[in-house]
Amino acid sequence: MKSDRINPLQHTRATRSLAAGAALVALLGATGCSVTSEQATTIQYAASDGIVDEVGPLELRNILIITSEEGEPGTILGTVFNPTDSAVQLTIEGENSTVDITVPAEGKWVFEDETTDDGVLEGVSEIPGALVDLNFLVNSETVELRVPVLDGTLAEYREYVPGGYTPEPTPTPVETGEEEE
Repeated sequence: MKSDRINPLQHTRATRSLAAGAALVALLGATGCSVTSEQATTIQYAASDGIVDEVGPLELRNILIITSEEGEPGTILGTVFNPTDSAVQLTIEGENSTVDITVPAEGKWVFEDETTDDGVLEGVSEIPGALVDLNFLVNSETVELRVPVLDGTLAEYREYVPGGYTPEPTPTPVETGEEEE
């Protein structure tokens, strides 16, 4: 006659199999997102305040504009690399003015290093904190890019504000009544 008792050895195997299956499902659930998601460390992005892009053979790095306010002149900051074996003319067109520079062959143009007004746009059409549309022209190629506009709030940009940076006055507390006794 057959016994109705469960063999303890079979019970242990079944429990282990169920536990292993549950662990596998939990592991797949916890790590399954990485199968369909790109790793964040493989994504290239502009890790600074400016933009990164390319126009023709030129590589634009950390391009931004510093101004005191809307309608005032703005200084272009950033670096333009030229990996070609000949100099390349770059024209940057703003709403109210144009900047022309020549990037040397196998060289770079660093706007911050210039002592002339070669990187100043007259009448920036946006307020600091916004993006302004600029046209970048190389040879017959034109690329419109949205470039960040900043002011001198950050100390590292103060020296580039055309006309100098004047911080907003700090409000001082004012007494408004009698003291309690």
